[in-house]
Formats: sequence, C-alpha cells, structure tokens
Amino acid sequence: MNTANTITSWKDLSFTRRNSGGRVVFWPRNNPGVSSDFGKGKAFFDKEIGALAAVDETEAFTVICAVLSDMAHRSTNLEIGFADSIGRAAILGLRALREGANAFKPIENFD
Repeated sequence: MNTANTITSWKDLSFTRRNSGGRVVFWPRNNPGVSSDFGKGKAFFDKEIGALAAVDETEAFTVICAVLSDMAHRSTNLEIGFADSIGRAAILGLRALREGANAFKPIENFD
C-alpha cells in the first residue's frame, strides 16, 4: 500500500487496478468478506482516499463515485445520483476533518 504522501492519483490507490482488458477496476473483486476486512476497508477510505482528497478533491470524489458503482455492479442514473451525493458529502467531511472538525461518532444501539 502506498503511504499517504505518495497518493496523488487513483493509480496510487492500493485497491484500484486495471484488468486484463485494460479496464479500470475501482474495487477488489471476489472479496471473501472476512472480519479483518472491516479495518482494511476503513483504511482504504480514511488513509488512502483521505490522502488523495488532500491533494485533489475532484479526483477523490471521482474515485468514491466509481468505487460505489463498482461495489453495486451497476450504474443506472439512480445509483450514479446516489453515489454523486455520497461523494460530495464525503469530500466535505474530509475537508472539515483536515480543518480540525471532530469526527462523527454514530450512536451505538439506536432504535
């Protein structure tokens, strides 16, 4: 995995690659879903996307949207619109964190 100071493009992210046909794959395929992957997924966002956003917010936004579409394995206007809104909110949140805002902590055990 790249360190935060070397991430300047989607090409530097550890979870993106090109497949044998040259298509960019923004999310790992055939994920076994083991419990240790939770922390790995958080690090993909917190460390790698966070580092990319510090250098290029638009590139980070584009990756977030592409990752969500890759995860869903579809990209109709419904999914694209939803991903777009999540991407915009994520970039605002990352910017706020860089500027010293407190991280969001969800309430445990809510109804």
